[in-house]
Amino acid sequence: MPSLNALRAFEASARHLSVTLAANELSVTPGAVSRLIKALEDDLGVRLIERHGRGITLTAAAQDALPRLRRGFGELQAAVGQLVQTRGERPLSISVEPVFASGWLVARLGAFHNLAPSIDLRIDATNVVPDASRSDTDVAIYYGAHSGAEQDSVKLLDEVIFPVCSPALLEHADPIDKPADLVRFTLLHYDDAPSSWLWPDWHDWFEALGVYSPAADRGPRMVAGTAIMDAARSGQGMALACTSVAADDLESGRLIRPLPEAVPASAGYLLATKAADRNRADIAAFRDWLVAAIRATKDNG
Repeated sequence: MPSLNALRAFEASARHLSVTLAANELSVTPGAVSRLIKALEDDLGVRLIERHGRGITLTAAAQDALPRLRRGFGELQAAVGQLVQTRGERPLSISVEPVFASGWLVARLGAFHNLAPSIDLRIDATNVVPDASRSDTDVAIYYGAHSGAEQDSVKLLDEVIFPVCSPALLEHADPIDKPADLVRFTLLHYDDAPSSWLWPDWHDWFEALGVYSPAADRGPRMVAGTAIMDAARSGQGMALACTSVAADDLESGRLIRPLPEAVPASAGYLLATKAADRNRADIAAFRDWLVAAIRATKDNG
């Protein structure tokens, strides 16, 4: 098969009987169209057009082939339209870390549906690190410092990290006046956090505030962020959290901040997509909604 671009240049020129009008349609220069047609004639070994001043005429061979070529391009256009329609019917696949899904996202999906009822979502909240480069993922939401080179990303929020606990944990406890007082309680540790998270442990958090205590390393360790938050809600100890994860628990009163002190996070939650999908309407709608909604959460908090 000859070049598809060359065939397209010939078809447009033949339809307009003008290289200039074909060039305007294809957003290229007339010289580029002429070169494509010449290359096509060389490939086929057949003369296709005759030039007459500013216009052209078709050879007999070109006139005979043109109707079938037009039908071919029509079929190609129809096939592409069918593929686009099929993609539009597929749910938008969101890969998201479980702690963010359960702590913030899922409760607000109804608001997105009201805004964009034609866009169905598929939420994949698993412990596999979200990655927008995978073929089955349209949008990845994860905690980290950056996305891959082939991805577009936007930071959802400049995070801070602070302790949270159940109100029940403090009912019969002495008042907490300073960060060092927290070591009187069981500290819940997030074990094996990915290195890309740059997530501080309790020792790091205390050190950032100028506090040193050997007791900061003691306490149960869990490998899932959702387990940490569940343990904190049930009054088992103090956990470190961030705004986008703890917002709903703080608003409902399930969790409280025993101290106002917070440490700026070295990373934050990102929304990433494939670079080639940056202009997809469904992705843009979800991204714009999520950015606005999570920032409103911070402003209201």
